[in-house]
Amino acid sequence: MMKILSKLVIGAAGLLAIASCTKNQIDYGEVEKLTGDETLLKINNVSMYYNNRSTIFKINGKRVSGLLTARSPFPGGGYNTGGDSKPDFLSVPSGDVNLSVVLPKKKDDGTDSLVLYNTTLNLTAGKRYSVHLTDTAAATKSLLTEENFTMPDSTVVRYRFVNLMPNVAAVDVYYGVTLATPTKPSVDSLILSNVPFMQMTPEFKLKAGGLTAGGVLGSWKVRPAGAANTTATVLASYSSASTVLDRRVYTAFACGYSGKTTAAQKPYISFYLVR
Repeated sequence: MMKILSKLVIGAAGLLAIASCTKNQIDYGEVEKLTGDETLLKINNVSMYYNNRSTIFKINGKRVSGLLTARSPFPGGGYNTGGDSKPDFLSVPSGDVNLSVVLPKKKDDGTDSLVLYNTTLNLTAGKRYSVHLTDTAAATKSLLTEENFTMPDSTVVRYRFVNLMPNVAAVDVYYGVTLATPTKPSVDSLILSNVPFMQMTPEFKLKAGGLTAGGVLGSWKVRPAGAANTTATVLASYSSASTVLDRRVYTAFACGYSGKTTAAQKPYISFYLVR
């Protein structure tokens, strides 16, 4: 009898152990490991409508996002944007890829109420891209840029900048230590000049940690190209109390409309993480 009880106890303990292991397993659904040959894409939509409408992105006719407002880089979000702040990209097919921006029906049944924008992207296998969308309605435009995933050296941060402001032909970008915008070049320096609309700059590097003076972290400012270095000419500015870590890669972008003051359409300078 004792042998039978002993076997039952051992058997029960074994079942509990198996059940415990099974319970602790996490089901992530279908997971496909990346090999490095995939084409990766980030969508930076700054088509800034007056009503800040929420849209959905589709790749080759299939939804790849939930509802997102403008200035919410997808996937990953950014800084001075909507969404998170991660260096995420979509894995997409290579070749000719259709991207559409749609409004779902008020009672969403999976079909589109209106296609706001539609374009074809030519993507090469194994490369990494961002597509930038700006302006609205029939004037909507897109710019496809290839991303560099290599890590910069320690102590520095690598950037590129793109001008996505439809009614500003070109902009200057300043970097300084205060949003009060003093005119002294030592604290508010021109780092990019005359960047045309719909153009991405070459890469440039800044020291990690932010430009500091008296403990104040650096701030960014965008002005019309050639404008005086004064407070009155600033179109958009951004500063953060967070320390910028080294070996990061960012894309900075100016968006919105000069002269607009509502949150949905005013000018911004924002950032998203590439690496």
